Amino acid sequence: MTHSSANKYCSSIDIVSQMQRVEADLSTSERRILEVVRSDFEAATRMTIAELSARAEVSQPTVTRFCRSVGCDSFREFKIRLASTLTVASAYLRSDLAFSDDIGQMAQMVMMRAANAIRECLSQIDTQVLKSVIETMACARRIDLYGQGGGSASLIEDAKLRLFRLGIPVACYVDGHQQRMSAATLRPNDVVFAISNSGRSKSVVQATDIASKYGAKTIVLTRPNTPLATAADMVIPVVIQEDDNVLLPTPSRYAHMAVIDTIATGVAAQLGERGLETLRRVRYTVASIGIGIPTPSSEAAPLLKTQRSEE
Repeated sequence: MTHSSANKYCSSIDIVSQMQRVEADLSTSERRILEVVRSDFEAATRMTIAELSARAEVSQPTVTRFCRSVGCDSFREFKIRLASTLTVASAYLRSDLAFSDDIGQMAQMVMMRAANAIRECLSQIDTQVLKSVIETMACARRIDLYGQGGGSASLIEDAKLRLFRLGIPVACYVDGHQQRMSAATLRPNDVVFAISNSGRSKSVVQATDIASKYGAKTIVLTRPNTPLATAADMVIPVVIQEDDNVLLPTPSRYAHMAVIDTIATGVAAQLGERGLETLRRVRYTVASIGIGIPTPSSEAAPLLKTQRSEE
């Protein structure tokens, strides 16, 4: 891809997302510039090229190379695009809180990293694909969820908790053999929802393919152009830039959780009264044992306490 065509492609993406996407390909010096910019986006829009190079301890030509690496022809264009992004998304890129202690700074880093991952995911979402996924799940006779490994396994458990409360028969499988067996029992009107950040989990790919051959609709949340994406009927493609710090949570996990919540909310809306009735029954049952969380519109627990005191 030529530099001009790369810039044409990048211009449709907000500059912060673009920096995240190319971070792994940046040189060590360019990454130092990225860290300075990322530490205070607003300040970066006001810096001169000399000020930014001095802050990052690199040469001015290196700043120019950095700007080109992230899809800008010049430092001036970089600042304009960064300012434009901040105009519409500053609330998602920073926190007004300033911490002087190490724990506060760590909390800010982890939580803003999560917020940025979700914002990056939002910029990639194809709403027409999500619409089809929601409609398919809402009509499903049964939904089986597949995922392996620490991240995907916990995510499908969360998806199960979000979906079964809507009255849809849901099961999740993290064992490869059980995934294959589950797939072999499926039929038309059943749905598989599989999650894999790599898109290369062998048993998940095989189980998804088996389910598809038996007529089930297969939906995957994964990276595009991977074996899992190829095996599925519908793909929700999400690519979140990872980093080398093994102490930090994987940022893609936050993005995948946001997609799951979006789907579950859409399915609930699609089910209408059926979903509302099931959720009402679930909430009432939880409130009846005194652990219901109050909402602005209703608080069941005090009412139930009053009823019990009158009995």
